Amino acid sequence: MNSIFKLIPINDDSPCLMLHPNQRNKLDETMVNTTIHFGFQKTEVICKQLDTIKENEIGLSNSVIEYLKLPLEADYEIAIQNGEIIIGPFIGVLITNSQKKLKKSVNKLKQIKKLKQIKKQYRFVRGVILALSEEGVDEKNSRVHGYFYNPSSKKWEEGTFPFPSVMVKRTSLSNDKKNYLKKLYGPRFFHLAGINKWKMYQRLRSNPDLLPHLPKTFLYKKPEDILKYLKELGTIYVKPLSGSQGIGIEKFIAEHDHYCVKFRQKKKNTTIRFSSDTELLDYVNSKFKSKNFIIQQQIDIEIEKNHPLDFRIALIKDQSGQWEDVGMVGRKGKKGSGISNLSSGGRMHNAQSLILTLFNLSESEALSIRQKMSEISIKAVKEIDKYDSIFKSGVDIAIDRDLRIWIIELNNRSPYLKFSKAGLKSTNKIARKSRMLYAKYLAGFPKEKKDSEQSALLW
Repeated sequence: MNSIFKLIPINDDSPCLMLHPNQRNKLDETMVNTTIHFGFQKTEVICKQLDTIKENEIGLSNSVIEYLKLPLEADYEIAIQNGEIIIGPFIGVLITNSQKKLKKSVNKLKQIKKLKQIKKQYRFVRGVILALSEEGVDEKNSRVHGYFYNPSSKKWEEGTFPFPSVMVKRTSLSNDKKNYLKKLYGPRFFHLAGINKWKMYQRLRSNPDLLPHLPKTFLYKKPEDILKYLKELGTIYVKPLSGSQGIGIEKFIAEHDHYCVKFRQKKKNTTIRFSSDTELLDYVNSKFKSKNFIIQQQIDIEIEKNHPLDFRIALIKDQSGQWEDVGMVGRKGKKGSGISNLSSGGRMHNAQSLILTLFNLSESEALSIRQKMSEISIKAVKEIDKYDSIFKSGVDIAIDRDLRIWIIELNNRSPYLKFSKAGLKSTNKIARKSRMLYAKYLAGFPKEKKDSEQSALLW
């Protein structure tokens, strides 16, 4: 039953649910006495049919509506699980910490971006979407106080409700509240888990299928480590454990009679040379005082001279709960730079054009490479997903001169670049909707994906 319904109050002394005969026939014949769920709240009802009710209406006893705290203004769907009925989807979105800030946000003439996004996406999700604050989560009474989006008035309206089926974290929370919600909801409390580069490497390397696609990576413990692996590998990268946008990455190179380090400083490429081990170690001692770094093998991705080249694949969990590849772009680093990041002067390019021209491949060969890159990326996010429930990721992936595919890193916090600049407007649109559609899946309203619906890979 995936139609859209409006709730109609029924004056009936018994707790009942009434459907039009055409809709009642879609229920199992044994579902005369059943249970209705709305978030964490549930109640037993008697299922009846009523000729005078419309096919897009659900009649509920006033007592049931009041007990479940169902807003009549919402557009609902019905799902059947284990012979019981779910009305929803019912999704809570944690927007801010305090009720005062939340009230200001929903009452502003120009609402904050998060709320505007929900309003735009409501027609894809439906049900009840609550804007919540941390203060509005009442653990003692298993209630939340917040604002639900009314699709009729297109406004946010205040109310108190049972705990939603799913809780989406879009703000910082106290550790106590976060731990409470994680324990209560399990994977139905989801957020963008930040995983440092070393932990990510350890998790990925546990999968033997991924090991051939991972650059050798070591945890930095002391300055001598950099000298050791530089002599062993010739060229290495030193990266902050939790850095992003290429900030803090330095490239060390061992030449025949000296060493050098390259990095970006004040939007310029900088190179420093060292004539001895001692000079190098003095520099490392002064620059890497903390141990929050990894050392990584260089991959030969300078396919075009002095321009590092890699790719970003955008992955989402869709409404069927499956990982989906929704697009890939190429990134070419600034000449002389050791990294391709846009913040360090890199440029975005159409991935298909880069692969076809720089690797001199036919269209069928390029498509085969693209398919392998997608398969490896999805295998990588599934490995991370075993430990931290994530719903989107940007996989930085590269191809060397021998057409070997390498995973550079996974970005779960800000995974999507401005794909539209590389001709992939659809990727940005899909990505914007993915959070709420995945929440709809977790709330018990999956979309069954047929084989015929499998979309072609986007470049």
